[in-house]
Amino acid sequence: MEGETRDFRVIPIDGTLVDIRRTFVELGSSLLQRPLHYSACPEPPHTLGRLCVAAGLDERDARRVRRLVEIIEDFWLTVPATETGAMLLALPDDEAGPPPIFYAKRVKTRGKPVLLQTTEWLERHGFHNPICWIEEE
Repeated sequence: MEGETRDFRVIPIDGTLVDIRRTFVELGSSLLQRPLHYSACPEPPHTLGRLCVAAGLDERDARRVRRLVEIIEDFWLTVPATETGAMLLALPDDEAGPPPIFYAKRVKTRGKPVLLQTTEWLERHGFHNPICWIEEE
């Protein structure tokens, strides 16, 4: 039908479906050789930049963590899912429900393009033919 509008839901991936925070703490603690702590963890969506600020990293250490992520081949395929039931929120209640659009602001990595890594990750976790909107961080 011409002129028809369609509802949709934008769902941030990182911090709700993908546990980037845990991966950030593990990688950052190992790289910087000290445990990373948060004064207050930001609300999703989580980006490397927001997590670095929350962990109190200076610009030099934040760049080091970012470079580490950038050199890991297909990094976004390796990040685990969150342990909450947040993934269920992304599923439409029925076939007529609005389709979810998965959103993330991510760093480029070696290997496949970030969009393909994200789509493949979502498909591995039960989201068939996901619609993704990925911005470069």
